[in-house]
Amino acid sequence: MTLDLSVVEDFCTTFTTHDDIGTVASLIGALPLKVDYRLEALEASTATIIRWGDGILINQPYYGYECAGQEVLSALSRHGHVAVCAVWGIACLPWAKTSGNMVPWSEAGASMAYFAYAANGRLEVGFDPCEFDRTDPSVRCGWNTGAVDAYLHDLDFSPVTVAGMVGGRNPRPGNLTIYQHTNACVTMLERISGATFPADAARPDSLDAGFTIASPLPAMSTAEFAHFMGPAQN
Repeated sequence: MTLDLSVVEDFCTTFTTHDDIGTVASLIGALPLKVDYRLEALEASTATIIRWGDGILINQPYYGYECAGQEVLSALSRHGHVAVCAVWGIACLPWAKTSGNMVPWSEAGASMAYFAYAANGRLEVGFDPCEFDRTDPSVRCGWNTGAVDAYLHDLDFSPVTVAGMVGGRNPRPGNLTIYQHTNACVTMLERISGATFPADAARPDSLDAGFTIASPLPAMSTAEFAHFMGPAQN
């Protein structure tokens, strides 16, 4: 990966193996924007949808998170397809440890970020990359928690501390924390999709890439949510 996302505070992207943008838009309740999303100050419901690698990439560049929710991953991963999301910042709200629906899976819920891989309409594996320990099964949830093991090689999710300057306007020597989970998550997306992550993924230079989530998918019932998530941890 050539793109450094360690300084991006909010990130919401979903990849699916579908090959038709119109089909993906329909599945997630999106309609083409009638204005140029690159020029207008738009809302959280704004999304961009582009072809990427072996499928389609969806981004929400204005602090939205609908496209990374359980309902969307379930819809996009049916009929032999796969759907994968990588999120951090406000976009991990659907997966948060404190979310009511996530209580039975709170040990593997999101604190600062989330990575989820879905197939056959349900979650294969999900985990918070900020707290990821590949030797600890409790940090993963889903029906097949080893589903992404083949994509984990040579990846380091742990933060590192380096010497640098801290203090803003009055800089002084100190320790800086560099978070590696962001680049690790996107590297996994690249390995799954078979392509290098596009530098302009959030705001592609194409008028046709702009959509709005006009009809968000209805929330899952408690039973549907449990069926999607897999065996409860608590």
